[in-house]
Amino acid sequence: MSDTILEVSHLTKKFPVERHFWQKPSYFTAVDDISFSIHAGETLGLLGESGCGKSTTARVLMGLYPPDAGTVRYQGRELQSLSEKEYRPLRREIQMVFQNPFDSLDPGLKIRTQLLEPMSIWGIGANRAERMERIFTLCEECGMPQDCLEKLPAEFSGGQLQRIAIIRALLLQPKLLIADEIVSALDIPVQNQILELLLRMKQTHGLTLLFITHDLAVMRKMADVICVMRGGRLLAGGTYEELLTKDGQDPYIHELVEASYIFEP
Repeated sequence: MSDTILEVSHLTKKFPVERHFWQKPSYFTAVDDISFSIHAGETLGLLGESGCGKSTTARVLMGLYPPDAGTVRYQGRELQSLSEKEYRPLRREIQMVFQNPFDSLDPGLKIRTQLLEPMSIWGIGANRAERMERIFTLCEECGMPQDCLEKLPAEFSGGQLQRIAIIRALLLQPKLLIADEIVSALDIPVQNQILELLLRMKQTHGLTLLFITHDLAVMRKMADVICVMRGGRLLAGGTYEELLTKDGQDPYIHELVEASYIFEP
């Protein structure tokens, strides 16, 4: 894991605060001068409470928000300096699975259509038959029956929809997958199933992961390296074991440890 696939340097993102016309403009700093890097094949975790800037960071990396300062380099290329034409092919290589699968899928379209469309846009597969073959293969890998393709999103549970969201992301053959709180709304048994699926897909498809959660127990299972965020800033980084040895240095890390249900064999 010597190759750096993503490098974030001094990233800052601010949002304007609503004000009256006679007041001076003011801004809320959601992400405040953070830096980290992810190596190929690694899972880096962003850990912290709701509102600490984790999801905003992910959306900046996806190009959904422009940064106010700092740089994002993907495989050595600074994304902010690229034209839209240069940037477009990289959008396929960086995919994201969102927290709420109900919002990330079109409620009025069958799953088949929602999986075929991105493949058609990106020219994956020579024809419809090849695309459907790839969809069938990934459905099998992710534990979804083929008849799911003829249904609407409302006919599935949250866990099933997250499997479909993972399938849709993997269809584009990404190199970096961002998973943003993808199990936070699921029951514990379903959480474990989705986490095991993601670990298996990482191995099978050679993925690099940025995994976002507020749960240290989940992060222990998933991440090689953990970065702790609070108030838009990075407090500490390291492996799970290293964070436990540092928890006396910052009360917030100690709170995260105390709030997690860690079951030892």
